[in-house]
Amino acid sequence: MIVIVVGVPGVGKTSVINEAKKYLKYEFKVVSTGDIMFELAKEKYNINNRDEIRKKLTFEQQKEIQSEAIKKIKEMEKEIDIILDTHLVIESYEGYIPGMLREYAEILRPDGIAVIVSDPDKIFVRRLRDIQIRGRDIENLKRIEIQQNLTIYFTTIFMFEYGTIVEVINNEEGLLEESAKKFAEFLNKLKESKLNK
Repeated sequence: MIVIVVGVPGVGKTSVINEAKKYLKYEFKVVSTGDIMFELAKEKYNINNRDEIRKKLTFEQQKEIQSEAIKKIKEMEKEIDIILDTHLVIESYEGYIPGMLREYAEILRPDGIAVIVSDPDKIFVRRLRDIQIRGRDIENLKRIEIQQNLTIYFTTIFMFEYGTIVEVINNEEGLLEESAKKFAEFLNKLKESKLNK
């Protein structure tokens, strides 16, 4: 089983995933598409950090390493259920690009997608805090809102094409545990539904 977790940078996706682990009834392995792509890009293109993937590699180069990463993830699913931490929409130097092309979605065919959202102003503040830790870009509130909306819209393709179940989880400041419980509940229900088939 593969469940994709998406959200714009700074929304708190990783925090929600990590906090949710204590509420899961089943074993899942957390896998980051970005981490796998970074390892491949470092080896192939001498990239120094994850942000350089979208800043320095062309869309074609990004597609190439993403294809390799997706195949690795699909292989992992044979051994254990996967929580896939990724992005469906990425802002690159060329503009907004898909974080997952149809051909890769076709390979993964996720059982569920959790979209982590928050108010753009809260995301902006988190990015300001992250800039020193992770070197994140600072964008204006409107661009954050656009990317978040594009991410939500993108999930409808999975719903219609693959019957993927989608849940939107609001990760408000100070309510991480509540968001994590909702995410864990979503995962537990998906797994139970799969086991009962």
